[in-house]
Amino acid sequence: MNEASADVRTSGEPSTNKHSPVTELSRWEPAVAGAAIILGLALRFWPRGPLWLDEALSVNIARVPFGELQAYLKQDGHPPLYYALLHVWTGTMGTSTFAVRALSIIISLAGFPLTWLVARRAGGTRAALWAVAVWAILPYGVRYSTETRMYVLVMVLVLAGWWFLGRLWSEPRWPDAAALAVIASVLLWTHYWAMWLLAAVGAATVLRRWLNRALPNANRELLLTGGALGLAGLSFLPWVPTLLFQAERTGTPWGAVERPTTAVVITLIDFAGQPSAEPQLMTYVLVFLIVVALVGRTRGDDRWGLVLAAPARRQAMWALALALGTLLIGATAAMASGATFVSRYAAVIYPLVVVLIGWGLAACPPRLRGVLGAVVLAGSLAGIALSINVPRSISGTAAQVIEAKAPDALVVTCPDQLSVALGRELPDGQQLVSYPELDSDPRFIDWVDYAQRVKAADPAEVADKVWTLADGRPVVLGYSDTYDTHREACPAFLAALSEGHRTETLLSSTGQDAFENMSLVRLDP
Repeated sequence: MNEASADVRTSGEPSTNKHSPVTELSRWEPAVAGAAIILGLALRFWPRGPLWLDEALSVNIARVPFGELQAYLKQDGHPPLYYALLHVWTGTMGTSTFAVRALSIIISLAGFPLTWLVARRAGGTRAALWAVAVWAILPYGVRYSTETRMYVLVMVLVLAGWWFLGRLWSEPRWPDAAALAVIASVLLWTHYWAMWLLAAVGAATVLRRWLNRALPNANRELLLTGGALGLAGLSFLPWVPTLLFQAERTGTPWGAVERPTTAVVITLIDFAGQPSAEPQLMTYVLVFLIVVALVGRTRGDDRWGLVLAAPARRQAMWALALALGTLLIGATAAMASGATFVSRYAAVIYPLVVVLIGWGLAACPPRLRGVLGAVVLAGSLAGIALSINVPRSISGTAAQVIEAKAPDALVVTCPDQLSVALGRELPDGQQLVSYPELDSDPRFIDWVDYAQRVKAADPAEVADKVWTLADGRPVVLGYSDTYDTHREACPAFLAALSEGHRTETLLSSTGQDAFENMSLVRLDP
């Protein structure tokens, strides 16, 4: 089915859904979009300090033998594919901070041509150019292109899957269905939120069958797309027992339950950067551009005039429906099960939003396009600057302070989540333990029944064990009381540990100086 007829412009510039040549672009467009792309590429290589908890934990899990991956992930809460990939990567490239982040940088580069292909087929050359610029510079994409996590891999896989889904939804053929089945399977083995995206695709496919029931390809489209999704689901069955265990015993004890509407707002703000004034202001522009992608057209030859009117672009409507459907299904399921929502889960819909924003810019009249393109570029740079200005972890600074002022100390962290990143930065030989289980491996976090185990621990009893383990050495406590599971436990542990001992604050962190903050207190025996 060819949906190009839904995208005829009223007048003026060429339709944004035609594969118009680059020569039809305004002279300034390649320059502005190119600048955004160059800046986005450069920012992917900008130093960002030490790994934070999730990154360091990813590396530590990835370095265990292949045969033990499932056991470690069973207590962590993720599927294994990214960790297997990172295992191979670190085995070749090493585990330095740049090396482990370079994998995400390289994966993100594959998103540039994929974004071009998907956006060009949907909205034409102009839409493709602007979508690639948005992919390059939007803060959310830059962040996860530089983080040792699976989220940029999810984004690139979604782009590849979208390409084959678009082919199935126009001229369904079995090779495209086979490709979609493989990509959907890889997505499921990479992140659990792929389930909600595939559920939205399945629902949309059924709806399309009903809307297009008079067309000759309707049944074939349903059969091939549904078959691809079914095969992907079957391929994931071996991991389902582990998933069910994780859902019952690990969950997300570190976060609060969020309403689906809150999830939408959090996602939009984080796509623009973070909860600060400039990124929040830019979210209004992004939402407006998505609306323009749906129903915006130039008014005649007016270089400023924009008309928001029917008919809607059907491909844009389907993209938005998949994005919103995935987010609402996933957030509702999380709320119903008592799990949390964080914006990184929205990586599964990020490529859809990127293409819609680029399409919206392409659909604007020339001068308005220039103004809004400049706003997106400037707003993105502001959001990235704010993000870079606040390190992801203070563990590097904390390790330097410990090495300078208490090199012989026993280091203990509360909560244990601080030990993972700090352990990477401490010098070899520095003993590190964590609250509440001093005999646990500080490189990992066991999330199984986590909140219950923290609640059951006796701070005074653990403090006595710490002083016994210190055996006459000073103790340095790295702590934070901002973690939901430890708001009472860590202050109580500090009080018990310091009773009868001289204390000295070595480092005070309020949370404004790092995403993962930590204060340090030295206690003398």
